[in-house]
Amino acid sequence: MASTPPNKDSSTLNYMDRPQNSPSTDTDEKAPAQSSERRWFSRPREHRLVGFVPTAIVLTITLVFVTTIVAFLLGTQYAPVQGGRGFKAAIDHKSFVLNEDKWRTGSSSGGHLRVLTLSALASHLISDTSSILMTLVAYRVGAQWLRVSREGESQIAESPTAFQYGLIVRLMGSSSISAIGEGCVYAARSRARHRLPRLFKQALGMSLGIWIFARLVGLTDLWLHTTSKSILTQDLILDASQTHMFAAKFNETICPAQRAALQAEGTDPDSHDVYPCAFEFDMFVQEDDSMSSTGFSVMANESYSAWNVITLADAADLAILVPGPAVDTSNISYTYIASTFAIRADCNSLNSLCTKDATNATTNCTAAGYPQLPHFTTNSSDTVVSSSNQVDDFIFGVVNGQLAGIDLGLDDPDSLMVDNPATMAIQLRWNSRVEGDTKNVYGSAAKSNNPTDLAIDTYPQPTLYAGCQVSFFNASVRLDGARNAWSLLNLTSASSAFSTNLALPTLQQYATEHLASNLFATAKSRPKDEVMAALNQHLARLMLGATAGYFEPAPATDVYLVVPTLLGQYGVAPVLTLISLLCLYALLALLVFLSSWWTTDETVVLSDESFGAQEKSMLALAQAWLTSPAPLIGAALRRAGDQDGMQSVSGRFSGRAYEGNQNDARVAIGLTNEGFGIWSHGTGPKIAGVAEV
Repeated sequence: MASTPPNKDSSTLNYMDRPQNSPSTDTDEKAPAQSSERRWFSRPREHRLVGFVPTAIVLTITLVFVTTIVAFLLGTQYAPVQGGRGFKAAIDHKSFVLNEDKWRTGSSSGGHLRVLTLSALASHLISDTSSILMTLVAYRVGAQWLRVSREGESQIAESPTAFQYGLIVRLMGSSSISAIGEGCVYAARSRARHRLPRLFKQALGMSLGIWIFARLVGLTDLWLHTTSKSILTQDLILDASQTHMFAAKFNETICPAQRAALQAEGTDPDSHDVYPCAFEFDMFVQEDDSMSSTGFSVMANESYSAWNVITLADAADLAILVPGPAVDTSNISYTYIASTFAIRADCNSLNSLCTKDATNATTNCTAAGYPQLPHFTTNSSDTVVSSSNQVDDFIFGVVNGQLAGIDLGLDDPDSLMVDNPATMAIQLRWNSRVEGDTKNVYGSAAKSNNPTDLAIDTYPQPTLYAGCQVSFFNASVRLDGARNAWSLLNLTSASSAFSTNLALPTLQQYATEHLASNLFATAKSRPKDEVMAALNQHLARLMLGATAGYFEPAPATDVYLVVPTLLGQYGVAPVLTLISLLCLYALLALLVFLSSWWTTDETVVLSDESFGAQEKSMLALAQAWLTSPAPLIGAALRRAGDQDGMQSVSGRFSGRAYEGNQNDARVAIGLTNEGFGIWSHGTGPKIAGVAEV
């Protein structure tokens, strides 16, 4: 390790000798004692906790992580998604589903996948503590070396060579991949080395095993990271703090005069055959500005509307009344059950069933069961039979075989009473300004050679005739705030009187222009079945929207606040693998500690008249010589005098080699006359001359 500088004897390279009588510059040092005053000997040592601190560090780190991960797994499981609580439920689900928001504090809307954080931290710390675990292994290797050394020549083959000792120091001190690589390469060169002693094999095997173990923890952490994912779900919290007006009820105050008149006659308004608001219906919706404005805003889907009408595809396109965009929920979602009203339409095309003239224009729909269609008008309001150019847009009710609607001047409420379901007749005509052949302008449906495929007449203008059955209901619906989806819970048919009230705005043609506009493109470009499906949806939605002014908010029931919740989903396999590896790592540290603790140890006793008696564990000293090069350096580069032998049993790491504050404490490195090496500055320059070329 060290080379002897020139002009010196063949003894080991020493620091500069200091005169024994010179004062010491190190306040901690005392004058060297004579060798005759010092005695070295050993004696059996009682079993003590050797390596307790590194063992405690490794056990604390691993078991704290295991405990924390298991506690988090058991304490935050989300049973609704996982299918129960506990390890069995997680294994059946093949993943742990944890509520990551359960321990969230503050107003932050974010969340953390905490198991991934714990896993990453455990992986880094296990990698760092592998060197600590190697110090425990050094106790075990040191015990074997001491035993082999005590047995002398009989076990000389089990003692390491100088080079093997250097490799062991590297393995025990760092356990890095480079040190393990050098040890493996050396062990593989069976013909170019001495026999490997058992303690070298153990040191190399344990180093390689611990390194692989730490890498397995890292790979498991990577596995866990690549298979874990976050899930956003919704928690429902019962909100009984206030009354939520999300339901709809009929506003009884919109017709107080009619109710008062019935009560003056001694008749209960609620038991009358005709719903009170149907009386004097010419003065009803038509002249009530608030009624008409509410209906128009809902039909137009305006952003300030208090109501909205949607259709449920899974309930045969049932149109239901729900709270509109003007209902402020403060960006909070709710799940609730609400009473409301609903309409469903079932329409059939009449165009192909009606009688047509030579131009293929419809002239009479008696054969289709609607003898009153087409309904012709003139520029005056008189009803006449005239040319087809005077067919206008109308939605009629059919009562006792007669068309009913405001255009027909029906003033008697009893004659306007509709059934439930109500029969309705529709005629719509679109006056096109587009030039060109009608069949080329109006798309693939109009180009069909089979008139029965069409929902409209193409001459002289696109015209639609349809007969519909419209049903009116009282409904109970549920809003799933998590998915913003409505579902039908209960449906009951409305009375004939209430159905008449719901039909009134439509028979007064409040929805006609909206219906014609909404159906414009579909009727002229799509096949009959698609046109009728669109007509069903639009008619039901517009009829209910036109009546929105009838209703006022009412309390909803079973109102739950929808709270977005972040879940973490972790695979069972990587989680349990990580926990198992951490437990095995702790067990390995404990076994190495116990094997060293039960090893026979001796106490090194230094009896010095000047310094008193000092006792050191021989196993602890051997461990120090195996994990650090400092003791060897202290022995090879030491001051003259017997006192320097005390460095070999120093309890301080820095005390294992001479550390003065004069030049004799400095060493140099380079080429000397005897080769490359290091030497003390106190001996003068020993650099070899430079050869001339």
